[in-house]
Order: sequence, then structure tokens, then C-alpha cells
Amino acid sequence: MLVAFEGIDGSGKSTQARKLYEHLTKKGLKVELLREPGSTEGAERVRELLKNYAFLPEAELLLFEAARAELVRRRVLPALREGKLVILDRFTLSTLAYQGYGRGLPLELIDELNRFASAGLRADAFVLLDLPVEEALRRIKRADRFEERSFLERVREGFLKLAERDERVLLVDAAGSEEEVFRRVLKALSGVLGV
Repeated sequence: MLVAFEGIDGSGKSTQARKLYEHLTKKGLKVELLREPGSTEGAERVRELLKNYAFLPEAELLLFEAARAELVRRRVLPALREGKLVILDRFTLSTLAYQGYGRGLPLELIDELNRFASAGLRADAFVLLDLPVEEALRRIKRADRFEERSFLERVREGFLKLAERDERVLLVDAAGSEEEVFRRVLKALSGVLGV
């Protein structure tokens, strides 16, 4: 089973993904926690490139997809074959929201690249942590090109549109304490994971 955490920067994805990993591990489940881009040597190098250089949107998209191809084939698929539950900190919805809605690249092209890079793998559930942009910016207390207010507004709007068209997207209010949000995450996933 594959569960992906999605949302704008500052929504708490990494924190909630880690909390779910710890919760399920304590219950005795075999769980793998991975992040996009990253979790392989090659994908981590791509992550560093993306953090340190302002690529054109088209190049940025292809770099994210290259990192995904590495991650899925080297880590995700082997973990799933071993019967592990895989938790991803970002997956295909992030590419649609950020590069599609945020950067204005064609959604159909991104869908096709997502399918190719992920070897056709689809998440069983997406936990979309939704938070107003103002609150997200307060949480991250820094600014870089991914966190410009108007850009994040477009990305958030994109995530919400994606949630409307896909029943696998579980919308979770990300406002409040880590524990409050985690209770909502568990409730949202109860039908999927039986937790």
C-alpha cells in the first residue's frame, strides 16, 4: 500500500508523514518512509540542484520526474514487493499542483510524465494537508521562490481542484497543533488503513 502526503510548503507534510510512520511502526507494521525528491543518492543530488538553482519551469519539471523515476524504481517498488506500507512525503499531486497550477505547465503533459516516471504506480491514498497560505508562510518563516505568496495561492487552489476530481485524495485541515492534525490524519485514513 502507498500513502502520499501532499500540500503546500508549511502545511506539515513531513511532520505528519513521520508521525504516521512512527505510529504504524509501533503497531508492528513494516513501513518505509520516503521523500520526493530524494531518498536515493541520485534523487538527493537532484534535490540539491533544485534547491540551489532557479531552473526554467520545463527543466524543473523534468528534474522532478527524473528524481521520481529513481525513487520509484530503486526504493518504492522494492518496498511494496516486500509487503511494506510505503509513506511518501510528496508524490504526483505535488507535480500537478506546483508545476501545473503554480508554474502554468500543461496538466496533460504532467499526467503523462507522472505515469512514466512512476512506472504507472498510483497512490492508494493521498493525504492532502490543507492550510491557508498566510498560516503556511508564518510556519516556515522564510521566503524562497517556492514560497512566494501568489505562487502558493495558485498551488493551493490546484491541490483543492485535484482533490475534487480524485476520490483517493483525503482532505485534512492542517490548522492546529501537530497532535490535533495527526488525529485528523488517522481519522481520514481509518477506512484505508484500518488504523
